[in-house]
Amino acid sequence: MVFYSGVLLLISNYFCLCFSNSLTTDQSSLIAFKSFSTNSTSLNNWSTQTPICQWIGVSCGAKHRRVTALNLPGLALQGTIAPHLGNLTFLRVLNIPSNNFTGVLPTELSKLRRLEYINVGTNNLTGEIPPWLGGLFELRSMYLHSNRFSGGIPSSLFINNSRLEVLDLENNQLIRGPIPNAIFNVSSLLSINLARNKLSGNLPINMCSNTPKLRNFSVGGNALSGEIPRNIGQCRELEILELQANYFNGHIPTEIGFLSKLKYLLLWQNEFKGSIPGQVIGNLTSLIWLNLQSNNFTGSIPKQAWNLPSLTFLALDSNNLTGSVPEEFGNLASLKSLSLSTNDLNGSIPMELGNLTSLTYLQLGANRLTDESFQL
Repeated sequence: MVFYSGVLLLISNYFCLCFSNSLTTDQSSLIAFKSFSTNSTSLNNWSTQTPICQWIGVSCGAKHRRVTALNLPGLALQGTIAPHLGNLTFLRVLNIPSNNFTGVLPTELSKLRRLEYINVGTNNLTGEIPPWLGGLFELRSMYLHSNRFSGGIPSSLFINNSRLEVLDLENNQLIRGPIPNAIFNVSSLLSINLARNKLSGNLPINMCSNTPKLRNFSVGGNALSGEIPRNIGQCRELEILELQANYFNGHIPTEIGFLSKLKYLLLWQNEFKGSIPGQVIGNLTSLIWLNLQSNNFTGSIPKQAWNLPSLTFLALDSNNLTGSVPEEFGNLASLKSLSLSTNDLNGSIPMELGNLTSLTYLQLGANRLTDESFQL
């Protein structure tokens, strides 16, 4: 009995020692993080005098009391990200956006095998997007937006990542080549935001074949070209489609009309041509925002497209549209903004527009319309 008691005591002491060492590792890692950060006065209780799980922005697991989350958004922290964070092996959430961190994402973060959420957006991080992020197989959300990352988007981020739901690389300096096809093989993706970079090339013709859950696809403000793939109709969950400020061309595909959940369709400042497909637009009964301005659309404004109860913003200006302003616009009961200027419209302004009690902005200039003294 004495022997077994001694063994149990040894085992108990061993686990206590390991637990203590683990906590010490977490503590020293965070102290190093603080030392790498200037202007860290907001972390005033990060000291050995306070239990680590009570530190500002630190969360611990209920069972093992290891650090599982680091939430430090908008604290004006400066400096570089300490490589010591890679020792927080139980970390699931790294949330440090809206600070002023510089330098690169340290390679040591590749050891965070439990990481599910990373947000380093709105800092001043540089270098290329690290390929090792693709080795974090538990990662569901990756927010790297509003930094100064350069180079291309590494395909390795997506080859073995079957859980990624959110990819946000907006507003960086990504300039090397097209969007990798591997992105469109991640069936778990809900949101892809690559807007405001300098990406080029075409969208793959099968972009929606393996992304059935996709709700947001935002690539505005790049140098992308080609036509919208007809395969777009397979993204049936899509709510936001932002392709503005690129070099897309061709016609609006009829398959967009299959996107019954679409709320925001932004195609402005491209090179689209042909007539505005009224039947396609009319099927998008969930639309809130429709912007087709600054393209090469011709023909008359369709009359059958405007039974859209939720539409609040409509911009068709700076095209080559002809004919009259449809009186059917009067059906847009939620409309707040209507811009039709800089076309070749003629005729009178329909009185039905006066029934739109929500309308606060109306722009009709640079056309050949009569009754231009029309008042809301």
